[in-house]
Formats: sequence, structure tokens, C-alpha cells
Amino acid sequence: MANDGHYRGGNARNQVKGRKMAEREERDREVYVDGSAHEGGPVVPAERLVHRERLLRDLRTQGEEAGITVIVAPDGFGKTTLLVQRVAEVRSCIERGSARMLDLEGLDEVQAYESIKRLSEDLDPRMRPLIALDNLTTLQEHGIEAMVGLLRSMRGEGFEIVVTCRPSNRAFVAAMGDSYKITAQSLLVKPREYPAWARKLSIASGLDVYGLTQGVPRLVAMLGDATSIDEMSVAFENATVELYRGVVCELRRSRDSLYRTVCLLIMSGFGSIRDFDRAGMRVRKDSWLRLAREYPIFGFDAKGDAYRCMSNRGVPFSELKCELVHARPLYAVRAAKMMLEVGNIDGAVALMRMFEREGDATALIAEYPTACALSGNGAFLTALVERMGGAAVCSIQVGVVLALYLCALERGDYRAARIMAAELRRRSSEILDEVSPSAWRESTAMAAVWSDCSGVALPDLNHGKGHDCETVASRQLELHVRVQKRIMAGDGAVSIDEGMGINEASLGAKGISIPGVLLACDRILLDAFKGDVGDARALDSHLQEVARLLTGRHLDPIASYVRVVGSTCRLMAGLPVVDERAFVDGGTASVRCSDFAMQLYCLVGEGWQDLAVGQIVSAQFRAQQVKKLASPDQGFVLAWASFLECAAHLLNSSHVVLNEEADELDAGEGECTVVDAWTVAMLLSATSRLPELSAWCSLRRSLLLDEGIRARARQLIRAVGERAMPLARMLPESFSEAAPEGKRSDAGAPALFDVASVESGQRLGRVTISLFGGFQAMRNGHTLTDALWRRKKACVIAARLALAGGNFVGRQVIMEEMWPDKDYKHARESMYSSLSSLRAACGQHADGPQYVLTQGEGVALNMEYVVSDTACFDALARDVLLRRTGTSSREIIETCLKIEEIYKGPLYVPESGNTSYYLRVRRVYQMKFADCMVRGIEAALEMDDLPSASWLVEAALRQAPLREDVIRCAMRIYDKTGRRREIVELYNSHLHLLEQELGSIPEEETRMTYESIISRSGMQTMI
Repeated sequence: MANDGHYRGGNARNQVKGRKMAEREERDREVYVDGSAHEGGPVVPAERLVHRERLLRDLRTQGEEAGITVIVAPDGFGKTTLLVQRVAEVRSCIERGSARMLDLEGLDEVQAYESIKRLSEDLDPRMRPLIALDNLTTLQEHGIEAMVGLLRSMRGEGFEIVVTCRPSNRAFVAAMGDSYKITAQSLLVKPREYPAWARKLSIASGLDVYGLTQGVPRLVAMLGDATSIDEMSVAFENATVELYRGVVCELRRSRDSLYRTVCLLIMSGFGSIRDFDRAGMRVRKDSWLRLAREYPIFGFDAKGDAYRCMSNRGVPFSELKCELVHARPLYAVRAAKMMLEVGNIDGAVALMRMFEREGDATALIAEYPTACALSGNGAFLTALVERMGGAAVCSIQVGVVLALYLCALERGDYRAARIMAAELRRRSSEILDEVSPSAWRESTAMAAVWSDCSGVALPDLNHGKGHDCETVASRQLELHVRVQKRIMAGDGAVSIDEGMGINEASLGAKGISIPGVLLACDRILLDAFKGDVGDARALDSHLQEVARLLTGRHLDPIASYVRVVGSTCRLMAGLPVVDERAFVDGGTASVRCSDFAMQLYCLVGEGWQDLAVGQIVSAQFRAQQVKKLASPDQGFVLAWASFLECAAHLLNSSHVVLNEEADELDAGEGECTVVDAWTVAMLLSATSRLPELSAWCSLRRSLLLDEGIRARARQLIRAVGERAMPLARMLPESFSEAAPEGKRSDAGAPALFDVASVESGQRLGRVTISLFGGFQAMRNGHTLTDALWRRKKACVIAARLALAGGNFVGRQVIMEEMWPDKDYKHARESMYSSLSSLRAACGQHADGPQYVLTQGEGVALNMEYVVSDTACFDALARDVLLRRTGTSSREIIETCLKIEEIYKGPLYVPESGNTSYYLRVRRVYQMKFADCMVRGIEAALEMDDLPSASWLVEAALRQAPLREDVIRCAMRIYDKTGRRREIVELYNSHLHLLEQELGSIPEEETRMTYESIISRSGMQTMI
């Protein structure tokens, strides 16, 4: 052949090795044809190989046409697997049938050349045999010329050749310009191919496949054993890291210019290509294109801007980074500087922890003194100084001293902060030269957060350093200081237009931002006092997560503030107390830094928590202490404390005391504050003085509906509870609604399960008709005493229409029920007269509410203006008996207690006329009531709430003494509460009643329940 002369001298040296090479060739061929070849990784069984139909089709068409195919990709991209499948395909073709595969891994240029030449001599080229050459070694200039000549001469003889090599063999690939090339990008698993991979390997559907593997075949194949991201095996992470390590080693061996860029990409883990330009490390555009084309493992996005390494947060990846840091410390310093420049402080700190020389890390901190403090990485800086052997403060660079000062403030180490502040004041001249204006602006803004702490003030530089160098962090900190002053030491009238949510500001891909956390908490606090916190439970859960993260970094003062904000949100949303120590720890932190305004705020919050858990005296004491200690300028805290004192006083005082205080009130038109207006209104509501309360609400309406006090007023109403209901019913619905807490669990329930209330949606002029325990009519909460209501027929018609629940009742039905003995003419006249009396009794006139409606032959009550206790009972009973999901046992018990309160006695039955309908409905309501009580008793027993169960069973026994299931529930409850003598009395009286009145005996289940309790209790002698 044309290039044989180059290797002629090497033939003699290799004659001895010829036999061994032939044996190895045969062995490798057998392995590869079997389909279990691999590329530096674990052997893949043949049954788990996915058929690469797209690539094989390209090899059949374009590869055969070109005669030579070169597959260029790093290890792990499935080059060998593709060769195995192509060899098997050719061997199965009856027109060709001849295919040989040769592994060139570990052979030098001479050995590879001789092996290929010998293989070509053994095959007959007339049948266009396939020769597959795997892992061609990197060739030098003379070797490339010889190898290219050999392959082209073989193609001329009729051979089809497929060669695989790594991207480092660029010169050989360029020399084979007339060949068909398959790149690493083509070998990636495409979205159209992935379904076949998922079915073949049983990959879980919930995995972020391309986020984890970026389509690399070896990594995709390893997903078959994974079920979630959290359960990814160590083997997967190790395989990913080995992929990167192989690329790094390949570039280092070939002295490729991409080596530095790849090291920086791996050290930084993720980021943007523009970060390199911002850090002064320019990389040519063609280098980025080469990386994306030849090494598609760095996750470049569609725009080619962002990059992300796979498994960049795992332990194996950190070990790889550590190896690179030790091997190339200069690259590590550049990577850390780049991350500091773009704000990826956590990544930079993690990288600086791997530095072998402390001086490299301190130099970076001196250049970026606020980086560690603003990201909450003060612990690293402290540990770094300790590693320096406790060097004297005076010998440390002034930038590092400033960083230590800021970190000491965040950690609550005020003694160290005072030492560093004194050192900074002594070296103020150095600050002008060594600290950038933007860093100084951020430092002064951070110091202002702790302005009340003595001895920690920074020196005042008269040269105006940093005044014109505002940054995002400095702006957030300065705004936080203003907000704190207005809330804790002012009237609370402040807004944040540029604030961000807690998700965006605090926990991002690049770590935590202390200014962002503080400002986000300020905004959440303001939203809470406006009643607009959204899903309070989810928000509090997220705040607790942030607080745990801050505590883990030893940032206790910041963490305590986050916990205070979270507890405030729960208080304003009416949620149960979870973090009982939040305000206590917040107050302790404020005492240590002499923040008196924050101390008072935490004291009020602690009082509200005490009130929520029933410690009323403690809550009242804390409110009085705050009112005594706060200055008149602290209007916000004083108002909150006054509401706390009002709520505690109303809950802790008897009706006699409250009535005496109400008698002394002067509801005149003198000057009155918002707090005074609410305090008087709550007192009148607690004493049920509705006329006086109505007048007061009308006179002080603008004060009561003030937007700034609305959320705290809602909290006051919730805390006082039942005594505040008269006032709550007089307020507009928009005011009385509780602050939204996110979607309710029953928000999507059908209308069948909507729960009504006699007192809900109060409307002026509304008439309430009660039929349980007798007939009663009220308007606006007052019993109607008009003489027209003394007419029995008007009351009977009102009761009949109320039972219809807004449905129309035919006139004929009414006449037959009320006047069964009269003829049609007299009955119709009597009905018209009674309907007129009913309209007059309700106060219906042409220009007012229409209480009684008539359409065609039907008559009905207008349920917009008439509400009945039977309608409320039906709605609550549906909620208890029909809803099977989305309701807790506690909710069922509360609903049953409401039903017991509504059902004052058997349904009203008239004394004249045909009463069969009323008697039938009475029995239905009695059964419904007993069924609801039994359901409530079962729920109470599940929760072991014996007081509620006892209350409900007594109510059921009063209304349904013959119900067997009620008797059984009663015996079980009496047994649990130790009232076993009453079990005997109950059963004996039930047995006597059945025998005397019904001539029957108790059910078998009832008898067995009784005997079981008696035998277990040893009370046979009492029978």
C-alpha cells in the first residue's frame, strides 16, 4: 500500500507480537459481536441494549455511500454499542454477511496499523465486508498520514469501514474529510428515541431525564434502576463524575486549549457564559462552539448562554472539584473570583474551602469583604481565620477585618463586632484605599440594622465614600431599616414597592441573600397586618424552612426575626400556635442588641400567643406592660397592645363587671381614636347592647372601617369569639371575612354540602322563623310582638311555607290542610285573609322587601328575606350525614353541637286543621336529629372527646329515648366515663318502656352490649 514504507522498520519489531495480536483480535471480536462491549464502564447485557434505529439508518445510507464512517465522541456516548449493532446488522444481511470488529484500545500507532492491515488481508473485499475499528488511538502527524492512506486504499478495494475515536483525535478526523462523520451530538438520546429507551429499560416516568443525564446514553441506561431523584444511586453519580474526569484527562493529555475552560466550568458547576466576560476571562466563541459540539455534557441552553454540570451538588462531584483545585490552584482562584463577581457566593465559598493556601482565600475576601456576610457564610470566614493560627487583628487586611465585623453582627457576637469596629476606626485611612465604594455602602447599610447596639458603629468617612455607589443589597438593607422604624417605632404606615417574594429574594440557585430575606420578611409582615398573607400555612412552613437554614449557619438574630414574622402571620390568620418560643427568642435577641422597639413588639406578640392558648392573665399583663413602656410615637405597637388588653379583659371579666362598665360609657360625639372606637364597640357587643352598639357603629363608622386597623380588628374579633358576634354581624361582609388562608379543602364541594347558618349574611329587615320547640318569629334579632302575630292562622301559614324552604305550595294544599271542613269558597276567603295578615305581620309593602311571594296557584316565602331554623338544620344535617370525605372528626363534632343548639325541641304542630303533614315532618326531623347525634358521638369517641360525646348522647336521649342505637351509644359512653350504675338504670328503664308501651324487647345487639359491659365490670349483683 501507499503508506507501508512509514511502518516498514517497525514490522520486524512486531513480528513476535503478531500471534498475540491475532489472539486478542479474535477474543475482542467474539466479545463485541456478543453485544456486551463497553466503554470504560460496567458491562451492559445484550438484552438491555436499545436499538439505535436512526443512527443505523444513517450508517446504511450515508455511511455506505461514503465508504468510511468516523464516529467521534467521548467515552460513555455509546460508540461501541453502535458498532456492535452495525456489525450484527451486516452479518444478518445475506447479500454481505462478512463483518469483523477490532478493538484498538491500548495499541500504539504501529500496532494499530499492522492489526488493521492484517485484518484486511484475511477478508475477501468482493462481498463488501465491514471492518469496525473501535477506540482508535490518538495519532501523530506521520501516523495520521499512514492511517488515512491505509483506510482509503481499503475503501478502494471494496471494504466498508467504521472507525470510532475520541475528540482528542481531531487531526485524524480533519484528515478524513471525505468520510461520513457522526458526532457526539448525534449520539445523544433524542426525545423521539427516549420512549423506546424508557420501555426497554423500565425507566420511571417521574424522573427529570434530560436534567439528570442531558441525553448521554450511558447515564440514560443507568436510570432503569432509579425511581426518584432522591434515590439516585451512588453509582450513577460516580458514573457522571467519571464522564467529566475522562474529558478532563483527555484534554490534559492532548494539551488542548479547552482544558482551562473545562476546569473552570466544572469548578463553578453552573452559571452563564457571560460570567467569564464579567470576570475578565475571555473565551473565544469557537471554543464554546467546540465544547457544545464535541463535549455536550455541560448543559448549554438553547441560546447557548447558560451552562450546568450534571450532579454538581453530589459528593463525588465535590471530590472531582477538589482534585482540580489541588492540581490547578490558579484556575480555582479565577473560578472563585468569577463566582464572587456574579453573586454565586455559596459556590465560591465551597470552592475556597478546598484551597490549600489560606492566603488565596483571604485575598479574595479582602477584595469582596461583604460577600460572606450578605450570603450568610460567616462561619467559613471564622474558620479561615482560625486556620491562619489566630493572627492578630492588626496584621489582617482591612477588607478581611470589615468582613469579620459584618459576620460578627449577623451571628450576634457583639463583643467581636466591637473589637473589629474599633480596629476599623483605627485604620480608617486604609479603608479609603483598599475597600471599594460599593462594598463600603453595603457595610454601612448593614451596620444601620444594628444601630441601637452600642460600640459597633463604623467610622464616619468624611470623604463621602460610597454615597454614589448604591447596590441592590444596600438598597434592600436601607429600605429594611426604614420599614422597621415605621413598624416597631412608628405608626406602621409604610409600603414596599420594590420588595420581592421570599422565594425569589432568599433562596435561589446561587444561595441565600440576607438583605433579600430581611426585606421579604418586612413585606410579609406588612401584608399580614393588611390581612393579605395568602396561604398562611404554606407561607409559615416556608419561613420555618428559611429559619432552619439560617440557624444551621449560626445566624441566630436573622433566624429569630424570620420566626417572629412567621408566628405573626399565624396570629393574624387565626391559625393555632406552633412556634411557642418565636417571640421569646426574638425578644431575647433584641435585648442583646439593645433594640427596645423590637422588644416591645415581641412582648405584644407573646401576649397574643398566650391569649390563643388560654393564658388570659399573662396576656393582659404583657399588654399593660407594653402600654406602660412604649412611647407615644410607637402608635402601631400601642394599638396592637390595646387590642390585646381589650380582648383579655373581655374574656376574663364577668357579665356583671362588663355591664357596669357599659353603664358608665358616654357614647357622645367627642374626640375618639380608632383604638377607642373599637374598644367601646367590643364592650357593647360583649354586653349584648344592640341598640347602643348600632348607634356607636353608625357614629364611628369611619374609624371602625379604617383600612390600617382592619386585620388587627379581625384578630380581636376572633380572639373574643362569641361575645364579639353582635359586632361582627353589623360589619360589612368584606370586613368580617377572615384573611384568606388559601384554598379550603372543601372549596370544590358541590352545593349539596354548603352549610348555612341562621346568623350568616345578615340583611336589614330579615325575618327569622323558628319552628323547633314552638313557633317564634323575629326581625333583625328582635322578637316580633305585633298583634297580627297573635292570629294563629297567619302563624300556621308561615310555618307551612317555612317548611317548604322557598318552594311554592299550592293554594289548594293550604286550604285542605287548614280548613278541611269548609267548602271551597269559604276556605279560599279565609286563606286570602290569612295571607294578608301574614304580609302585614311581616311588614310587607309595595316599596319594601317582599316576604310572601305568589306565582300562579302557588305561595312561597322569599328566602332572601326570610330564614328558618329548619333550613339551617337541613343544611347542617346534610353536612354531617352525607359528606364522607374532606371533613375531620372535629368538624363533625362542632357541626353536631350547632345542630343540638338549633333543635330546641320537637317541631311545631298546629292545634287545628289537618296536622298529618306536620306530624310526619316532626318524625322525620326527630330521626335526622338522632342520626346526627349518633354520628357526632362516634366521631367524639374516635377522638376520645368524652365531654362532647356525653353532651351529644344526653341530647339524643331527650329527643329519641327509644332509639336502640342511641341506647347503645349511651351505654358505651357511660362505661368510658365510669357511670356504670346509670347503665343499669338506663337499660332497665328502656326494657320496662318497651314491654309496657310496645310489648317488645330490646334488640339482640343492645342486649349483648349491655351484658358485655356488665360482665366486664363485675356488676352482676346490681342487675
